[in-house]
Amino acid sequence: MSDGFLAARKNIKPAILLWSFGLAMIIGYFSWPDFTESLNRVASLKEKLGIWFAFFSTAIFGGLLPLAIPRLLGSKLGKNWNPAYLLSNLLFWGIKGMEVDIFYWFQTIVFGNSADFQTVAFKVAFDQFVYVPLFGGLNVILFYIWRDCNYSLSRTNIALGKNWYWRKVLPVLISNWFVWIPSCSLVYLLPLGLQLPIQNLILCFWVLIVAFMTENRSTSTSSQDVG
Repeated sequence: MSDGFLAARKNIKPAILLWSFGLAMIIGYFSWPDFTESLNRVASLKEKLGIWFAFFSTAIFGGLLPLAIPRLLGSKLGKNWNPAYLLSNLLFWGIKGMEVDIFYWFQTIVFGNSADFQTVAFKVAFDQFVYVPLFGGLNVILFYIWRDCNYSLSRTNIALGKNWYWRKVLPVLISNWFVWIPSCSLVYLLPLGLQLPIQNLILCFWVLIVAFMTENRSTSTSSQDVG
């Protein structure tokens, strides 16, 4: 559990950047007519395409861009994936997008679509302390462990070991709560049609920040080791 709190402390700077980004999106939507119109067009496209918008949007923002952007920038992070790695990433995040879109719709059915404090608080609490620990975040963690084990179930089972939820999952959840509780609060302030698109943007931004910070830490550590 201490690993989760340590990760949260290390991610304080990117978290602040992420919250600022999300807050800017919210302020822009409610105060800048041109920006509001642009986002409403996205919401209209989502309504037109239905669940397939969720699939392709999340596959791009969660599965493709976090891999492609580092590659375009010449980062080492973009050089270690192959077609199977890319395909599994796209499929997983595409299906994940459909799952999240259905979950947001379910939340609206249960709690309503108001942006008042109570509604947003209920949605965030159910999202982060029920859905994410039991399914939404759990399947992401298991997918990445399975992929790191070269898609082998037997190797994945060995990698998980005993008390795997406590050792492997809970530290990640604690770190993610630190970032995503405020982020989810911002997402749930928006109309249903914009919740998934904005979540996708925040997701992509977050993955890239963490990836580049991880690379910088690794480079710094290597330099110190050589020195």
